[in-house]
Amino acid sequence: MSFDRDLTRLPEAINDEDYVIATYYLETPMDIYKAANAFAAEQSTGTWQRVGYETDEMREVHGIKVVGIYELPYVPAGPNLPTGTRMSEFGAGNVKINAAVLRLAFPHINFGPKIPNLLTAVAGNLYEMGAFTAIKLLDLEFPQSFLKDFTGPKFGIKGTRDIIGVYDRPLVGAIIKPCVGVSPKQIAELAYQGAKGGLDFIKDDELIADTKYNTIKARVKTIVKALKRAEDETGEKTMYAFNITDRMDRIRELHDIVVEGGGNCVMINAATAGLEAMRELAEYTQVPIHCHRDFAPMWARSPYLGISFHCITKLFRLSGADQCHCGAVSGKLYETDEEVLTNIRACTLDFGKIGPSTPVSSGGQWAGKVPINKRKIGHLDFIHLSGGGIYAHPRGAEMGARSVREAWDATLAGITLEEYAKDHEALRTAIEHFGAPVY
Repeated sequence: MSFDRDLTRLPEAINDEDYVIATYYLETPMDIYKAANAFAAEQSTGTWQRVGYETDEMREVHGIKVVGIYELPYVPAGPNLPTGTRMSEFGAGNVKINAAVLRLAFPHINFGPKIPNLLTAVAGNLYEMGAFTAIKLLDLEFPQSFLKDFTGPKFGIKGTRDIIGVYDRPLVGAIIKPCVGVSPKQIAELAYQGAKGGLDFIKDDELIADTKYNTIKARVKTIVKALKRAEDETGEKTMYAFNITDRMDRIRELHDIVVEGGGNCVMINAATAGLEAMRELAEYTQVPIHCHRDFAPMWARSPYLGISFHCITKLFRLSGADQCHCGAVSGKLYETDEEVLTNIRACTLDFGKIGPSTPVSSGGQWAGKVPINKRKIGHLDFIHLSGGGIYAHPRGAEMGARSVREAWDATLAGITLEEYAKDHEALRTAIEHFGAPVY
């Protein structure tokens, strides 16, 4: 497991196809190079002491290889994670903590094409190491030899657009509000109003489940009927994502209820249901999967612990998300716009045989956020998703939906929203109610 201090890439004799490359941010009072060795041993063949059957031959095939160590000038003032009594091992008083970026190569023969086992390898016991005072997985790079056993998104951007029949602009979407407490009949009416206003996509809130007061079966029956009525009146199709997040042994059953009832999309809270649950659904599904990312910020938000959202988005895509929440451009969530754009890029970057996911910009969106979404995202292949920005419109959901459609019409035509609003009531009312547009 030893290595040279100048090593910055895999040795030429090693086949890159045999390894998943993981990049980490690390803080530790240890010498960075000793820490990397300890890191590599803990997550592959060894432990803190070499054991009897851990031969050099075993290490060569199954051991982690250190690809790169990049020491950083930043010196943390103190431990950014609790360490118990471990700091005393590094001397009394103020202990200097080192910071670095590590790139490690994990032989995927150790875990195979299975997400739980992959995560155990790249993000397992190392998070418990007392001598690591910050540890965050920043990225994963997958070789084709690893990706070949994954289905990825079955529908993706093109499949989503084909169902709706919209190709020349972003898809305008809404989240049903209120989140919970509404009946199937009430949700159907809210969906109908939004569809009448021009929504391409509507979804259950992530909090809505298959409950006694609002079952999937009842919801499908009422909503599909309501959306067919809206389509007959407007000539436009609307996709509806029914939340089928549940116990693993019920997800397929709920999917079948949606499909047999005429539904055209299902939704899963992938972080709470589990990535392999979504992967299994992706291999089975007959309709697109809308992937909600609730709970995942617990893994991603801290700069000192967890997994980056860029990396999580890659895992969502690998596991079959046809549509993937990426945060909000100029929204209400914690991420910067650049972080959101990094997540959006993870949905469409070259991923070998794995097709693209449809990025979703969601969180504090309304008609006035259209211009900045258009400018910053830089392409039209995404869902612009609003909740209160549509359902809190003072003239109702139909006018809320219409305001966002009008905002996209104006923006794509190169007209300011203020100018366009002079002759478009829904947009004008939205600006009066929500505030100034954001460019």
